[in-house]
Amino acid sequence: MNNDTTTPTDTEQWFAIRTRQAFKAEAELAARCSEVYFPKESVKGSDGRMRVRAIIPRVLFIRTTEEHALAMEREGREEPGPGVPPFWIYRNPGSQLVQHVPERTMELLRLLTAPDPTRCTIYGKEDFRAGNRVRVTGGPFRGYEGHVQRVKKNKHVVVRIEGICTVLLPFIHPDLLEVMN
Repeated sequence: MNNDTTTPTDTEQWFAIRTRQAFKAEAELAARCSEVYFPKESVKGSDGRMRVRAIIPRVLFIRTTEEHALAMEREGREEPGPGVPPFWIYRNPGSQLVQHVPERTMELLRLLTAPDPTRCTIYGKEDFRAGNRVRVTGGPFRGYEGHVQRVKKNKHVVVRIEGICTVLLPFIHPDLLEVMN
């Protein structure tokens, strides 16, 4: 859809949705959207067995047109039963307009939710203080901006995805960070 006659509602974009039936929604929406991203991880339960759980509870990301997303949202609410379970598309804060999730944000989410046990390690350099606004200057997170924040006594770069979630970036060597004014 790269022609000049397309409007924002008929081009595919990413949307964050919230549902109480995330695993069922993932299966149903996979057939109806060009892409569905549901960040999950395997964890050991109290009984010792491995199970899959959502990294961001009850939240999925779908790639489709705005018109189609809104139609599926209405369908799930008005016609409960088999098919897509009820879900709600995230709206822009203070508005009823649906919130599009930029492609760059989706890339960040995929990097952060990849099955990698080192994704939440820390960096250590005293030049960075809690509250500093920083930009990553190299590596896979190049260009992302966030704030330095202490989490469990360690410093992390925190990136906020407005209205959806906040994420801690993994280990970033201090040489790849710059303080922004």
